[in-house]
Amino acid sequence: MTTEIQHTENGESGIFTAWQNDVQVGEMTYKRSGSKGVWNSRGEVVSTGNSERETCCADNNAIGVEGASKRFATEQMVINHTQVFDGFEGQGIARQMVMAALDFARKNNRQIIPVCSYAKAVLTRTDEYQDVL
Repeated sequence: MTTEIQHTENGESGIFTAWQNDVQVGEMTYKRSGSKGVWNSRGEVVSTGNSERETCCADNNAIGVEGASKRFATEQMVINHTQVFDGFEGQGIARQMVMAALDFARKNNRQIIPVCSYAKAVLTRTDEYQDVL
């Protein structure tokens, strides 16, 4: 079955939705950012890195200081959620949404910060995607 991926961006957030025969079968959400920060598992900035104390004392859910997700790009996409709805799993739909985000990021000179575990697994395990991380 053919899956169509649609993208909508609204201010500081965006969503990629997956559709089959006019039925939404999945979604992947992200937040936009233009500044350096430390991100927690929900895609929220917990530290802007404005001071060493702030960075070291960031929320306990933040990625550790050595592996902290800090970026200096002009625009970033923090992918915080990927979901394929019940009954549509196992068709590669989540991967198609991640690939759509990857294409969008490359075309728009953005970096991706994948805090969603699925997006992170797809993007960090493949060398050819490192240009957007």
